[in-house]
Formats: sequence, C-alpha cells, structure tokens
Amino acid sequence: MRMQLFIVSLLFLSSSCLSADEMPRSTHHLPLEDHTRLTIHGSVKSAAGVDDDALVFDGNSMASISETVFGKGLGDRFSMAVWLCPFTLEADQQMVIGKNSYAQDQREWGVMIDRDRRLRAYVWQNGWKTIQAQEPLPTDAWSLVGLALEDDRAQLWVNGKLAAETTLENSVAATPAAVSLGGINDNGTPRQFLYGAIDEVRYFDRPLSPQQWEQLYQPKPLSPELKQLSKAGKIAAGRKWAHLLPVKNPVPIWDDSQTLLKAEELPVLKDVSFHVIKPYEVEEDGYRFLHGVALVWHKDKLYASFGHNKGAENTVSEEARYRVSDDGGKTWSDVLMMDPGTKDLAVSHGVFHSTGDQLWAFHGAYQGFRKGLHTRAYLLNESTNQWEFQGTILTGDFWPLNPPVKMEDGNWIMPGLRVGEGNPTAVAISRGDSMTDWELVRIPNHPSVGNMWGESSIMVDGAHVTNICRYGAKAKALVATSDDYGRTWTQLRESNLPMVTSKPSAGRLSTGQNYLIATTTANSGGRRYPLTIALSRPGEKLFSKVYVIRHAEFPEGPGESHPRAALSYPYTIEHDGKLYVGYSNNGGAGGGRAGNDNSAELAIIPLEQLLTP
Repeated sequence: MRMQLFIVSLLFLSSSCLSADEMPRSTHHLPLEDHTRLTIHGSVKSAAGVDDDALVFDGNSMASISETVFGKGLGDRFSMAVWLCPFTLEADQQMVIGKNSYAQDQREWGVMIDRDRRLRAYVWQNGWKTIQAQEPLPTDAWSLVGLALEDDRAQLWVNGKLAAETTLENSVAATPAAVSLGGINDNGTPRQFLYGAIDEVRYFDRPLSPQQWEQLYQPKPLSPELKQLSKAGKIAAGRKWAHLLPVKNPVPIWDDSQTLLKAEELPVLKDVSFHVIKPYEVEEDGYRFLHGVALVWHKDKLYASFGHNKGAENTVSEEARYRVSDDGGKTWSDVLMMDPGTKDLAVSHGVFHSTGDQLWAFHGAYQGFRKGLHTRAYLLNESTNQWEFQGTILTGDFWPLNPPVKMEDGNWIMPGLRVGEGNPTAVAISRGDSMTDWELVRIPNHPSVGNMWGESSIMVDGAHVTNICRYGAKAKALVATSDDYGRTWTQLRESNLPMVTSKPSAGRLSTGQNYLIATTTANSGGRRYPLTIALSRPGEKLFSKVYVIRHAEFPEGPGESHPRAALSYPYTIEHDGKLYVGYSNNGGAGGGRAGNDNSAELAIIPLEQLLTP
C-alpha cells in the first residue's frame, strides 16, 4: 500500500516568528494577505497576524484555495501547515482546514474544533475515523497543530508534541474537492464555519519529522486588532449557537423513570425475519445510490419503492423504481420503473397509499440538485401495470417521507420535509379522501433549534398529533404537537430522547402502543446503527422500552453485515399482526461506495414481540 502523508498544521502563536532558514522549507507557500488565489464565500476581514495580515472568519464565511496553489496536486505524500487563532469553542463544528464536499460524496479529511470543544481530525475510512487532542485549545492565542496520515496510521500533533494516534485500514482516496479554510464548500452550500483567524498556509511534498514539527512551533503574540475582533466573534457565536447549551425543559417523549441503555446492552428482538428487497449490485445494473424505501400492502401484494441513481445522490439522474412481492417479501419481481424523470427532472423516493381499490404513490421531484422541489402523485393502472402521473399535488419544496395516516376528522395527514430555508419540517393534509388535493402546513421552530434536516414522522391519537423530526445540530429527536388535527402546532423543540441524525419512522400500533424506529440508545450519537424500535406501554404516550431490531454486524444474514453498516431511513407499515420495516443498508460503504450507495432490506416483526409490560 502506498504511503500517504497529509500533515495539516493549525498554528496558534504567542511570540517571535521563525526565520525562513530555521523551519522546514515548504514546497508551496500561501500568505493570506493575498486573496487572489482564494475563492471567498461570505465576508472576511484582514488583521495583523503571524506574518503580515491574517484572514479573519466571522462564523458565516470560508475560503477555498485554488488548485493552482499546489501545482500538480497534493500528491501521495505531503504535509500542510496553517496558523489558527480560535475566538470561541462554544459553537457547532468549526472547520479549520479540510478537503471535503459531503453532498458530492467527496470525503477525504478535515481538522476542526468539534462540538465538545476538542480539536479533532476526521479521516475518511469508508466512514469517518477520528483522533483528538485531550485538552481544549486556548482561545485568543495561536497554537501549532499537525495531522499526519500514513498508510496505516494517523497522528495528531499539538505545539510540536504528539497528542494522539490511531491505526488506519485504508489509504485516503483523492477526490476533486477543494482544500478549504474556515469551513467547507458543500457543493455550493458553505457550512462548518469558523470563528477565528488563519494565517500562513504552507504545503510540503514530503513527510515532516518530529524534530521538524518542533522547529515549526514557536509561540507568537496576538495583535490588539485580533483581540478586538475576537470579542465581537464571541458575542456573535453566543447568539448563533445558544441551542448547543443544555435545553431547559425538553419535550418529554421518553419515560425518565426508565433507564435508556447503551447499544450493546439493549435486548435484541428474537423472532424477526429478514429479507433483501434490492441488493447493492453496481457491477450488474450500474446503479449506485439507493435510498428511501417505501412499503405498502395492496391486494395481497407487497410493494417496495425507492429512489435509485446511477450517479450521485440527489442529482438529476435520480429515478423512482420499485419491486413487487407475491409471498410477503421473501422473493421479489424484477426492478420496475415508476418514473425515470427527464434530462431536466429527477424523481426520487416517496411514499405509498392504498385505498383498498387504488394504489397511489407520492414522490419528491426536483430539477438540478434539489431545486424547485415538489411532490408528484401517481396512480397504478392495474390493467397495464403502469404508473400514471396525476399531477403535482404540493409545491413549497415539500418532500413526503412517511405514509399518510387517516384522522378522525376525515382527512389524511402526511409528514415530510421542506428543503431550503433552514430545511424545516412540515405536514400535508388532504381535503377529505381526495388524493390530489392537499394543503401544506408548516411547523414553526423554537429559537433554540439549530441546524436541522427536518425529515419527520407522526403519531396520531384523535385530534392530537405528535411530529417527531430529525435534528442536525444534536443527536436528539425534535418534537412538535398539534391538538387540532395538524392545523396548528407548538414550536418544534428538542426532546429528552437521544436519536440518530437521520429520518425516523413513528406511529401507533393496533396494540395501542406508540413506536419510533431509528437509532435510539444511550451512546450511539449520530451513528446509524443499531436499528432500534422504541415503544410505549399500551395506552400510554411516553416511550419506555427500546429493542434492537438488528445490529450492524449480522453475519447470519440475509443482508449486508459490517461493523459500521448504516441502517437508516426506516419506513414502517402494519399488516396482519406484523410490523414490516423497510430500511437502507450501506454495508459499511467500503470498496469505493458512497455513504448512501445502499441495498434495500426488510425486517418483519410479529406484534406480540413488541408488547411491553
């Protein structure tokens, strides 16, 4: 395996400069008083830094470095150094330097100040592997930090000293992503902004020795100008990231008298049957991305649909496809097309609805990269076995994500996501039993809610509706409630239940139990495994018990097994005494697979297993 060495140095100074002959000689040097080789996103300032002017980031700006700075590219073995002065640690993830574009599945590495205030390096190993310094970085000071990646290990250096190291399984594959400072340009959407100053980017086309790291670090003083800018940065960060502080009075959806167990301690459901709806087989069919499994029973057949793409996730080549099972999910038909879209229109995953006589589908569609998102309705012509387009039923960037639920007022309610403007959650409400006449109802956020991707699900109990929504800033479930059949809502707030930052599936079983399928454990955080189900007691509202449906490692099969397999985007229907759970499995995303290059799988759970005492 070829050695790859990336050394990313973030230098936090305090005293005199090194002269050129005292430090390792760099292959390329980018002084930041010169902006001509940077693409600036947002507004940045210049202030006296390490050597001439530093670049000052205000928490809403970042810079991409032109590829010409590095000549023919970074190469297989290199080191990189920058100087950094953080203004605050009390913020969301603050990228110092990185080479990623997450939305384009371009992930390599990044060094950031993480949410727990620690300096942490992320290295892509078909999943992120991290190393971190033990002590938080000082604010209002410059320090030297280095990241070294070789073929079998990663090291983090702080002020010329080795702070942490770990082993690596794979070398880091090069991508077209740009090297960026103070944030990441995520396919046109900047994120992970820094509050602080950066200066002096240096690239080396060779490894640096421990002695050279020591030579690179010498303390530097902070200029009075930067001290004043740091005060302003702290105030701005405090206003923007107040939601990261512990929330007072979170919405209770978990019974606090019960202990939520760690993933490895949770009981595993025993009598569950598993099946594969669609394996990941890019070598045979050319399709990479698969996500958003939907299920429905209709006239004794089980249907499963999904978004499918030969290209990258959420690009214009996305298609709505499906399979049909005549034996309850054991075997499946060939993959069939619902709507292939056009060269200008993508049709992605959606939801099903069977009236008994008719089978409907509602799918998210868009132009380009999630632009002009809307919901399209389809009706299955069972004579021709073709899906017939019934028109656009919802605009306003609404994407349906869980099936419609009938309410006692005679209307149907369908939860989803609004893409754009902060990506809030929303629901659609039908006018009676019409499947082509829907009203979009927006759910307001509490001011404490931070970054989110509002994929949501609902539990309906008479006029009372509970929306459980994916968060982004924290691995917590967000919750809003309505007492008038979804017409008006409380503000969406953080709950007392940990939940993975991914789409949930929730509802009310015929046993009178509320359920939530996602990853809800005491220690999983943002990991999309194991796949769990949280349950209430019959007739009660609060969840009080969590079971594992399956762990990431599942050698007995069927389905993919890997220690880091992401089991995500569940979709649930109840039928004939059983709960059917469709979900995505990325198999650990090894072998060049992107994070959502998934297989589609199915778990079938007898309801009697879910009765909680």
